[in-house]
Amino acid sequence: MERRCLRWSALFFVTVLCMSSAAFAMEHDLNGFFRVKGDFTNFDQAGGNDASRDPANLSRRNEGKSFFYVEQRARFRYTGTLTDDVKLVYQVEIDSRWGDTSQVSSGATRNVGGAMETDQVNLETKNLYMEFKVPSLPMSTARVGTQPWDDSYKGIFLNADIAGVTTVTKMEPLIVNLGWLRGYDNKNFNGAADNICIGGFPTAFGGCSIVSGAGTTGNGSIAANLGGPGRYSLDIGYLEGKYQVNKTTTVGGSYYLTYDNLNNEVHMLNTFGVNAATTVGPVQIDGFLLYQVGENPTNDFGQIGQNVSAFAANLAAKVNAGPGTLRATALYVSGDDGQGDVGAFQGVNQLGNGNATMTFSSAKMTMLITNTKYAANTDRAIINTPTNYNQGMIGGFVGYDMNIGKTFITGNIGGAATAKENKTFKPVNRKTGATNSSKYEGTEINAEVGYNISKNLIASVVGGYLFLGDYWEDTALVAGTNEIKTPDNPWKLMLVTNLAF
Repeated sequence: MERRCLRWSALFFVTVLCMSSAAFAMEHDLNGFFRVKGDFTNFDQAGGNDASRDPANLSRRNEGKSFFYVEQRARFRYTGTLTDDVKLVYQVEIDSRWGDTSQVSSGATRNVGGAMETDQVNLETKNLYMEFKVPSLPMSTARVGTQPWDDSYKGIFLNADIAGVTTVTKMEPLIVNLGWLRGYDNKNFNGAADNICIGGFPTAFGGCSIVSGAGTTGNGSIAANLGGPGRYSLDIGYLEGKYQVNKTTTVGGSYYLTYDNLNNEVHMLNTFGVNAATTVGPVQIDGFLLYQVGENPTNDFGQIGQNVSAFAANLAAKVNAGPGTLRATALYVSGDDGQGDVGAFQGVNQLGNGNATMTFSSAKMTMLITNTKYAANTDRAIINTPTNYNQGMIGGFVGYDMNIGKTFITGNIGGAATAKENKTFKPVNRKTGATNSSKYEGTEINAEVGYNISKNLIASVVGGYLFLGDYWEDTALVAGTNEIKTPDNPWKLMLVTNLAF
């Protein structure tokens, strides 16, 4: 018995030794950032992300009121390199607002832990995936797991953390991307089934509930009601290519297939795209065109299963001018009237709240359209996504960037309107009882002045003011009164420190 124990002990220590040797053979790398942002505003709301659904939110229901809060975000990205061909990547995030809550007895939750004594379980896993060279295809690299993914069109189709299998194959001068992504399996973004319905609108907009299966109520697990994992899903398959024509010119094309049967019917939406970038004299120019055809997938805006014919287009340019760089970009995203066939471009959105999983940060706005540059807990904008509640958008944006020693200065101006009159989602003028004739949502001006304290640490002041268009005229009701008003023009002043490592 003693000899047998000795053999098992020897085997255990040999195993531990081998594991330790393998672990020490790994290369370990940790990087990320820590951002603290103070926000003085009449517009933002910590934890919120979409002002456009409720016009009263534009004035925060308190006419002439402003408020100040501080929030912080940290991201840590660990990369373990086992060999030149194999890596493991794990990224986590910790968010909180100063003074929010702490020591919550109900256990783990996200975006809190900033109150006195702070103790809170609030660690969020953003990404966890393996990366490796594909056997027999040394030009190809694959990622498997939950990973960051961005389209080739500045994020207006999909820019999100998502599970999937993706590959990149480099055959100079051609790069090919191929992959499969799974957005949902039986449930929506927060594990509830309330917004995955058979016909009509999701319940978030007063519509349907699940009706299939014995004893179903429309609440709880769709898996229990309609089948096990893998039966109902939202998937994206894609093929992208980019060709380097010469030193200054690239052209690309792509195909995205959105497959969805979350509401018990199969819908397939095809998105075709082309993009290009070149330099003409001193000017750098790029742009894209996207076209969609097929059936409207499950979404938060209705018209599910209707035929889709929609498109989006962008043109951008930048040139060195004086001590800095002048840039301009324009974006058109088609919309529709909410009736019959769908003419509104359909990006991929989080089911259940229409969250900004498709963006256009190239506009560099702070309130007019979502910009992830300053994101912490708050990503608020009157145009939350380019789809813009199926109204679409027409936008033009101009900016200037310059550096003076360790100081950098950025200024931007932009304006946007809806592309189509959609009375399903357009706010109603409370005096007339009808929607306003104007499609113009507003004009924003903003500026940022920053200083590089060190190689890794930046401090900046960001200010913005948004002149609301007549689209919003008389659409708000002051809380606690019967006073009808046009929402206050949104404004904000932010103090930001960002440490990158």
